[in-house]
Amino acid sequence: MEKKLKEIFEEKQIFHKGNDKPVLSLENNSRNVKKGSVFFAIKGITADGHKFIPDAIKKGATTVVVQDRKIAEDIKSRYPQINIILVENTRITQAETARKFYGYPDRALKIIGITGTNGKTTTSHIIAYFLEFYGKTTGIIGTTGYKIRDKVISEGRTTPDAIQWFSLLDRFRKKGAEFVVAEISSHALDQYRVYSTEFDAAVFTNLSHDHLDYHKTLEEYFLAKRRLFEQLSLEKPAVINADDKYGKRLIKEFKNAVSYGKDPNADLRIVDYKLCDSQTCIDFEYKGKRFGIKSLLLGDFNVYNMAAALLTLIEIGIPIEFLIEKAPFIKPVRGRFEVVEGNGIKVIIDYAHTPDALENVLKSINKIKEKRVITVFGAGGDRDREKRPLMGKIAQRLSDIVVITSDNPRSEDPMDIIRDIKTGLTSEKNIFVEIDREKAIEKAINMAEKGDIILIAGKGHETYQIIGNKTIHFDDKEVAKKYLKNKTGYNLLTK
Repeated sequence: MEKKLKEIFEEKQIFHKGNDKPVLSLENNSRNVKKGSVFFAIKGITADGHKFIPDAIKKGATTVVVQDRKIAEDIKSRYPQINIILVENTRITQAETARKFYGYPDRALKIIGITGTNGKTTTSHIIAYFLEFYGKTTGIIGTTGYKIRDKVISEGRTTPDAIQWFSLLDRFRKKGAEFVVAEISSHALDQYRVYSTEFDAAVFTNLSHDHLDYHKTLEEYFLAKRRLFEQLSLEKPAVINADDKYGKRLIKEFKNAVSYGKDPNADLRIVDYKLCDSQTCIDFEYKGKRFGIKSLLLGDFNVYNMAAALLTLIEIGIPIEFLIEKAPFIKPVRGRFEVVEGNGIKVIIDYAHTPDALENVLKSINKIKEKRVITVFGAGGDRDREKRPLMGKIAQRLSDIVVITSDNPRSEDPMDIIRDIKTGLTSEKNIFVEIDREKAIEKAINMAEKGDIILIAGKGHETYQIIGNKTIHFDDKEVAKKYLKNKTGYNLLTK
């Protein structure tokens, strides 16, 4: 791909025109720079891109984008041959420039953005499944990877940076996608990663304690999420959880809001739901008419995820009759209330890594348990410490036995994380500590009896564990199956 400087930057942004060579790529990491690149010098949390400007120029960057006049003056004096773009906000300019460079791919796609603390992944997959059933080629961007037609294009963080975002949309467009369903994280919104994107619908699932190591307060966290709806044009639907207190704020603040939930005023009202033949049977009301669906997705939280998906699809024109027909065929998402079962013992693997998510999944398990609930969980290192004791308290209150272990400890001492978790406990009765996650899972399975349910929480679909500066292979489901198989007489079933 090749563009001229004036095609992607406004004249007023060009501080110094050193040469008129074509722009061949956009980069924000000096290691990826090549001849003809534009380098965006962005100051991040862990690294300052301005320090890598000389490296980027040495590797062939012909244009540098900065938001500091002194730095621009310095580059001009040291590298007169380099084009210098001086802007007010490099992150915003990066998004706008990437959109232009990749030919406005968002205009060729119908993009549904989903934000919230919990439920983004499952809701996005439900929507994508329905759209594929309806004959619409659909791309997914989110925690479990970037996919089209169930084929993984690449893996990365929940929402890629602005350059990757528009590049990915361009790839989806070229592969024939009509829709893209994307998880939009609070970090992405705060860092303008999806800035200037034209969304066709936006979804708010819920908001609870998470990422306060980054946002500092829940209000800051909420305001970051709110940006998605500020970006949505008024003729496009803002699909919002009416039972969430932050959702109620959004409903009042945005005229294009449509809502779902148990709230009597919700546009799509959850009337009732129950477990029936290993499925969830849900009754809804929409515009005064009742309808019911059956779903393989278990748990109260999945009723909300399904409601969010259904209302979004209804709002973009998918017939309710079609949704009722296809709902029973929507498969559970890997690592989200995923069941491994054998000889009367269920192991449930779930990504729950926040207090609210852990509480929701344990409440759902308690509704279906025959005997005891055994919970295995930890908390991530170098992340929000405030949630650790809250998760300990919830696990103890809603479990019969708790095994506290490591999650992704990263650079922290795992025992320090465990000590933080234990400060939320009221006693140490039926509490076990095992730093090694595999041994913790083995311990839980060995103490389990027929009728027990084991929850392994926190990592879900992840197939790795980050310990120190090393990333090792680790899969909760794989480990659970291994020790269930070793338990005498087990005939494994997976769902």
